[in-house]
Amino acid sequence: MNAGLTDKRWDEYDVLIKTQVTDYAKRFKALENKMDWKIIKAMVWTESGGVTSPQWKTRAMQIGNSGDPAFAVLKDLQEGSDLVMSVELKLALKSESVEKPELNIKAGIAYLYTKMVKTLFQSVLDAKDSKTYEYTVIAGDSLDKIAKKVGSTIEELRASNPGSTGIIRPGQKFKYRKAAIIRVITGWREFTIDTIADAYNGGGDASYAEKLTYITTVLFPKLVR
Repeated sequence: MNAGLTDKRWDEYDVLIKTQVTDYAKRFKALENKMDWKIIKAMVWTESGGVTSPQWKTRAMQIGNSGDPAFAVLKDLQEGSDLVMSVELKLALKSESVEKPELNIKAGIAYLYTKMVKTLFQSVLDAKDSKTYEYTVIAGDSLDKIAKKVGSTIEELRASNPGSTGIIRPGQKFKYRKAAIIRVITGWREFTIDTIADAYNGGGDASYAEKLTYITTVLFPKLVR
């Protein structure tokens, strides 16, 4: 940070960051008042090297750098990022250059939230089909085979047929609803500087949390962590 901090360029991305944090809080009610946008501002400063660095106007959060897994995670909708990102961001990452600092910051924030979200794979009923179906067992069937045949899950078969899923016999009838095993959000990690640094940086920079703490403490002394 060798440019004077009164230089307005330091605040260039404030509105963007605030808007992104607000958008996540609107889409995920559990995030209301959980994330302070100033920490992300500190991350942008740390990642880019500041307003005098070329990265400030390109890869402001280093998304897309060689060896960095974040861009692939987001583009391929891995690790729950498909649940975290907005439709607009998913499309932008496929059609626009991540060299644009605004998109790079949006992607960086999305990756942060992806690493902070808690998810599990669960059996979820098809919301578009509330009909209850029936299947007749044939020789060689198992719960797994039946679930795959009818477009449901083992969990749904067990739930709809309590006491009937032990020994399966030909001619036996199973009720079921359409269901699938999908990833669902179960919660979020605490948005502290330490957890954010660990989630986003992944140990690549041992001083990352210290850097974020320095920036937030010196420049934003009232920031609650």
